[in-house]
Amino acid sequence: MELSDLPLPSGEASPMLQSRDLEELEQLQTTLLERFFGAMSRWQGHWCCLLSIFQAICTFHIFIYVFQTAPKDFWCAPPANLNQMNLSEWRNLSQTSDGCLLLDLDYSQLIVEDGQVTNWPANASDLGYRQCQDFEFSDNDALTLVQEFELVCGRDILSLVETCFLVGAAAGAVLSGWISDRFGRRHTLMAFVTIQSVFGGILAFSTSVAMFMSLRVIIGFASMTVTVVSFVLVVELVSGKWRTVIGILNILPVAVTYVLASGMAYLIRDWRILQLVISWPWLIMLGIWFWLPESPRWLLAQGRLDELCGLIERAAKTNGTSSQLPTNYRKTLEAAVPREVQPQQEGAGSEEVKGDSLEAASSHQSGHVNPLLVVFGGKYWRTTCLTLIIWLTLIIIYFGLTLHLSNLGGNIYINNAVAGTIEAVSICTSILVVLKAGIRRSLIGYMLLPGLCCLATNLVPSQTGVIALATIAKCLIGANNAIIPTYTAMQYPTIVRNFGVGMGNLAAGIGLILVPFLWHLEHIDALLPLNVMGVCGLIGAIAICLMKDVN
Repeated sequence: MELSDLPLPSGEASPMLQSRDLEELEQLQTTLLERFFGAMSRWQGHWCCLLSIFQAICTFHIFIYVFQTAPKDFWCAPPANLNQMNLSEWRNLSQTSDGCLLLDLDYSQLIVEDGQVTNWPANASDLGYRQCQDFEFSDNDALTLVQEFELVCGRDILSLVETCFLVGAAAGAVLSGWISDRFGRRHTLMAFVTIQSVFGGILAFSTSVAMFMSLRVIIGFASMTVTVVSFVLVVELVSGKWRTVIGILNILPVAVTYVLASGMAYLIRDWRILQLVISWPWLIMLGIWFWLPESPRWLLAQGRLDELCGLIERAAKTNGTSSQLPTNYRKTLEAAVPREVQPQQEGAGSEEVKGDSLEAASSHQSGHVNPLLVVFGGKYWRTTCLTLIIWLTLIIIYFGLTLHLSNLGGNIYINNAVAGTIEAVSICTSILVVLKAGIRRSLIGYMLLPGLCCLATNLVPSQTGVIALATIAKCLIGANNAIIPTYTAMQYPTIVRNFGVGMGNLAAGIGLILVPFLWHLEHIDALLPLNVMGVCGLIGAIAICLMKDVN
């Protein structure tokens, strides 16, 4: 397609940005950038691979909490004079089966000989109970957060502790889009990777639950920002079908990290050491800050042609195509620069741009662009509302199973490693499915099937069958989790793309906050959380059916 073939609007620009103008400007920018960078080149592939590592960094911080708070067997600690008492006898005689209540009697009067109590009161069963003040834990595993701060019984605030990270993630989902749209993808990404790694390391030295919770809010904010911005940067580096392929592959490290985290947690049982291992080594990634490219689409939308031209020449040098760059390609790029940023180009050759077509192209955008008004105005309001529903239902299922698969029983390390392996295969397979069936139909299937698997747990008699169906559902919804960011990004133009994806992540953040409390429903019925996830799958599939398809 030639530049002259693109439809350019004419006439005066309206004070508010129109959706049609946005689409035409986006089409023009996409065509130009694909011409100079290519849809997928060696330079783009190199940076897409490196940027995918950031997804792994974030996943470690999100997922490692599962192992740091792994359940451990506990009981009321015996008083000092009963330390020689047989442990099984102590637990059977003195406390309730859940280890939270202790018989209300004077233990200082009891005498232990050869591990047996010789004067246990005959009327002990008639006595009342009192809350345990001190606990002992099984030594089968090393130190966990639950053990160190005794977060059991009346002090079981794990759902609240987990929610702190997710509240930070929800805030990051909203603000990350604005921050990176304002300051650029590159500096936003690296700044928050620094925050994530530094505060992640400090977390290992927490001296109280309050300190742990406060730091988790900060890490949650940084992690979600890194997740969103690194993904958007990858999608904006490539064009055509590669935006779908690379967008999905960018999420592949998430599933791989589940396997790695399971292995690391199995080998490193102390939660503090484990926290340091997943945090400070990633500071090495700061070494690429200087060389990391900014998003070409963002540079063009901001009218920063000097930086964009430098980036084009770097890419061409790496790809060996420098000789193919036209001598006047900068003037061609100026045709896609929005009017509101064109004054930045004065003195840099923009005054030489003549012709009605270039003037028309510059009228695509004028005045301040409020991303909130764009995504909830014109033709995008319906897309945004459906996006909120889809992301909310998706995250409830995905993280409801990912973070709480251990609630269904079995070995926590093996279950998560197996689920991560299958999910990685599912994500790779989903690329072929998307290219064959289309992205929207693939999303419908990957949302509907997990929902049906969750509902089907009501029909299987054994717990093994329930775990198997839940694992299948997790792997299928994992593929959906890999596809949906790309699908969402393709729904919005460059100037609000990060904000649009951020709106989806806002709904995801709300879903993340709800997930810990969703599993409280298992006290009503063991399968009730899975039934709720099943219904969410059906609702999400319907919402995707109502979305517009994209190429």
